[in-house]
Amino acid sequence: MGTPEEAANDVWEAVFSGLERLRAQWPDPGWTYDRRLRCVASSIPLSQEAAAQTAIAAALPASWSSATLPDAHEDVRALAATCGGLRASQLLLWGGTPSGPGAFGLWWPWGDGTTVTLRIGLHHLDQPKVRYPRLRDLFGIPQAAGPG
Repeated sequence: MGTPEEAANDVWEAVFSGLERLRAQWPDPGWTYDRRLRCVASSIPLSQEAAAQTAIAAALPASWSSATLPDAHEDVRALAATCGGLRASQLLLWGGTPSGPGAFGLWWPWGDGTTVTLRIGLHHLDQPKVRYPRLRDLFGIPQAAGPG
């Protein structure tokens, strides 16, 4: 059995492996960085939703809507609040245990009814100066100058 730091690194390796598979299967190669929420983001036509859901399934298997969020773990509810809450058509997707390290996704359909944006971020970070740059690198986003 390894040290707690080694165990945490193993968990993060699994998280990033799942996100790498998600990116490889995602219907659009274009990703941007949302500095406000510290998330990578990609917008796709809703006509590609089935392919997107297939890509998401393994990395972010749990989901909550505005209707089911009240029953979620307190850490999930707190993250939803930090991101501005959930509207009726939005989902909070979750990878990892609710109180442990992992990734989250924000599935936010646009008001035009034809486009959706997926934002992917990290929860329960132990080393933000290591994990955020790795997230950006994984999704092909150049590193920003200054604090990230």
